[in-house]
Amino acid sequence: MTDVRGTCKVCGYVSHLGAVAQHHIIPKDVSKQAGMPESATVNLCCNCHFELYTWYRTKVTDMVYDPETKRFRDKSWDEKVKDYESAFNEFKKYRDEQKKSVRESK
Repeated sequence: MTDVRGTCKVCGYVSHLGAVAQHHIIPKDVSKQAGMPESATVNLCCNCHFELYTWYRTKVTDMVYDPETKRFRDKSWDEKVKDYESAFNEFKKYRDEQKKSVRESK
């Protein structure tokens, strides 16, 4: 029987050598500043973990343009939490679509 803790929840990679680790969907510092308990975790292989952090860097920003004041402002912690959740869900959907297209091409 496969040890579930060693399976990447994004790509399905099964590691018997510990190459899969828990990842907080919302970084601990963000969830702490937002006053929420630690965020949910997901098991990720090294490749998906790296890819997800790259995804976060392009999808999650610290500032947002406010059309009323016509200036940029810092995002609230709650806005950042929503951004991380949304970015993770988009990443998961993107990877699921990649897996599907690979299966269809075979």
